Amino acid sequence: MLALRPSSSDMEDMDITPLIDVLFILLIFFVIAAAFAVRGIDLDLPSAHSSRAISGKVVELHLNTDGSVLCDGVPVDRKDIRAKIQFLVRRFRVEPGQLVLKAAPDAPVEALIFLVDEVRMQGGEKLLIATSQPPGREPLRP
Repeated sequence: MLALRPSSSDMEDMDITPLIDVLFILLIFFVIAAAFAVRGIDLDLPSAHSSRAISGKVVELHLNTDGSVLCDGVPVDRKDIRAKIQFLVRRFRVEPGQLVLKAAPDAPVEALIFLVDEVRMQGGEKLLIATSQPPGREPLRP
């Protein structure tokens, strides 16, 4: 005769492998998501009607009102800017990314020109200058 009821030993050996797999996938997702967390400082950017959102790997250069420069939130001395930009441009050739300049509205023009010139001299093909959207305008779509 056939036994139609499952034996009680089958219930004791429940397989939790799929649960562990799901937990590892969630862990990997949150670790990768944390790597893309936005770091930065608040700047009052000038507005532009042609501004639009960017995506992908972004390295931010912050030009402050006193002419000091931060690269992804880390202060960079003026004498070290050339080496830092050269490193970033080389890295973007291997793994694509964008260099974004966020300048305070009252930042010195001399410091702005210096940064743009350094990017050009190091072979940077694109330097995006961050602006804010004017009030009451919808963002442009690429």
